[in-house]
Amino acid sequence: MSKPKWKIRTLSLLLLAVILADGALTGAAFAVAQHAAYPERVGRAYAGNQLEIPAVRQVAAFVPEQHDSSVPQVALTFDDGPHQTCTPKLLDGLKQRGIKATFFLMGENIAGKEELVQRMQEEGHLIGNHSYRHIQMTKEGAEQACAEIEQTEQLIQSITGKRPEYLRPPYGAWNEQLECRVNLTTVLWNVDSLDWKFQNTRRIVRRVEKDVKDGDIILMHDIFPTSVEAALQIVDDLQKRGYEFVTVEELLVD
Repeated sequence: MSKPKWKIRTLSLLLLAVILADGALTGAAFAVAQHAAYPERVGRAYAGNQLEIPAVRQVAAFVPEQHDSSVPQVALTFDDGPHQTCTPKLLDGLKQRGIKATFFLMGENIAGKEELVQRMQEEGHLIGNHSYRHIQMTKEGAEQACAEIEQTEQLIQSITGKRPEYLRPPYGAWNEQLECRVNLTTVLWNVDSLDWKFQNTRRIVRRVEKDVKDGDIILMHDIFPTSVEAALQIVDDLQKRGYEFVTVEELLVD
């Protein structure tokens, strides 16, 4: 099976403005997701906070250009984990279905869940870096931002024996200065499930399935029960439509 062809594109605020004008911060691999602090960390509901978008913001990221395979492929990706209860349920469901996904782990959420990280690796999932804390890196000094990325790299390597090669910056906030300093492949997304906002299985499924197409990267979070339920339903529904689920690395490799 031939793999999709990818290339690096640099996108300016023009596309971001179009996305915002459409009424929501949605997919397109360059969208800035509206996240808030995590329930585990601050003990409150996960609610979106509007981000201040920099006056000039350009993001270099891998995005799909062309897909030659007769079998449509998509990548399920999960940010912010691991979560003590949601992540095991998700892993169980993915294993039952023979599906491999990509997990962008947050360093501060790893302590006490090392076995889950080991399990991800053993079951063939791709593990990526989501920094140590959920901060907007473009507002941090470059030294601090890079230190947090490196801290998470070392944590994951100490558990799996392998350094992650892929990075998803929180909020999708990235710039050329950071790109030059971090030797990782930056991966954003094409389809934003908005699962953190909806926390409703049917709405999440409906949003993803109406937008998804061949070669897309789907953004979800493995820290909500509704996200786990929705992800597994999306897998079942899209498999019936002939989709194959792969890791982002499989999409990136020509």
